[in-house]
Amino acid sequence: LEDLAELLERIGPPQTPAVAVDAPGSTRLWAARECFAEVVGLFGPPLKFDAALPLDSLATFTEDATAVIASRAPEAIPILFGHVAEGNIHLNVLNCPNADIVYRSVLELVRDHGGNVSSEHGVGSLKRNYLDLALSAQDIATMWAIKRALDPSDYLNRAVMFPDALRH
Repeated sequence: LEDLAELLERIGPPQTPAVAVDAPGSTRLWAARECFAEVVGLFGPPLKFDAALPLDSLATFTEDATAVIASRAPEAIPILFGHVAEGNIHLNVLNCPNADIVYRSVLELVRDHGGNVSSEHGVGSLKRNYLDLALSAQDIATMWAIKRALDPSDYLNRAVMFPDALRH
């Protein structure tokens, strides 16, 4: 909790952050989290990010990401949340007309801050084209080798994780 408190102090959130320290607090926090998608959906489909970052870079990443979004899409609304103590940050950008430009710019920031473009939600079909921002060609080839070993006919989640350009 001390590390989390220090990190939150460095980030300087505009409001008091919600932190669960007991079972009832955890229940309330999860209830609020479950409502989040509904509220965000009122603004239309968000541009979503799920990144993993070193804890010591979270504060500067939040500042830089907010600044990049403001410069690329001034009317956009960034919402940052996540499992901060684990280095997982979720960023939803609402009202974002320049989605392609903002998406690449934020993922480049993730890379520049020593992070990974994908955290616990996986790669999927959108981030698959940005794997090279976080992984080396050798890393991607290793992932392919594992995929081929476990799914030689490429039946499972075809074209979800790997873009055709990276197929070996």
